[in-house]
Amino acid sequence: MASRCVNNLGGLVLLKDVTPEQVNEYVRKHSKEYYEMTPEFVFKDIRVLLKEPMLVGLQLRKKKVLLPFTKPCPGYGTMLFEIAAKDADIEFIRSNLVKVSE
Repeated sequence: MASRCVNNLGGLVLLKDVTPEQVNEYVRKHSKEYYEMTPEFVFKDIRVLLKEPMLVGLQLRKKKVLLPFTKPCPGYGTMLFEIAAKDADIEFIRSNLVKVSE
């Protein structure tokens, strides 16, 4: 069973307590390659909590993933994390999500 603690991924919080539209806009602007992630998708043993489908971005040169997440706790809400990614993580996203970038 997947853990529910996104903090276990480490990384940097880029956006906090924002709307899904703000996350999607940031991902489009800062990633050449991005995919639609559905709520409850499991990535690196973390069940990604989202209220609606959102974009996850790949930054291939930096080897980073821009990962949206919604924390149900007050003061957090919808967030965007930048986490380090291995080649296997990038391939997992490419293989399991629908690409929406050109």
